[in-house]
Parts: sequence; structure tokens; C-alpha cells
Amino acid sequence: MEKSANKLWRESGSTLSFKEWIDRENQKKESVVANFIGEDLVDKTLNNNPTQNSGELNTKSVLGLNKGVVILSSLLIVGSLSYYFYMRLKNRK
Repeated sequence: MEKSANKLWRESGSTLSFKEWIDRENQKKESVVANFIGEDLVDKTLNNNPTQNSGELNTKSVLGLNKGVVILSSLLIVGSLSYYFYMRLKNRK
């Protein structure tokens, strides 16, 4: 079980106030993530996501796929199922 931030602050024996200490710890975590992933990628994913910032929805995709791909694959699935059931009914007679 993880310890709470307050308990970690008390155990650290820091002379900083809790607010200053928690800000410093958060900055440490951000710098570790930035060093691990890379500064450019962190900036792009956290700050430059146009759909998240502006509230616009991407209407050219469905579930992350291009609408054309979704329509084509749906037609193929429906067509193959129709052919399967047609052949099955035809062979019964």
C-alpha cells in the first residue's frame, strides 16, 4: 500500500512547507518523465493536442480509423456473411 503524500513529507524530514515540498516532488517526477520519453514528445502530447484544447472533434475518423476504411470493411463483412448464408440455403434445397 502506498503512503500518502503527507506521510512521505513527514518522513522526509524536510524543512520546506508541505506545499513547497509537494511542488518540488512533482517537478522531480515531471523531469524524470521528460528525460525518459524526451522533451519534444512530452511537449507535443501534453501541450499541443488540438482536439483536446479546442474542443473540436475529428469527424474524418471512427474509433481512430478512417471512415473509408470502416465503410469498406463493413461492406466486405456484410457481403461475405450474405454469400455464406445464401450458399447455405441454396445447398439445403
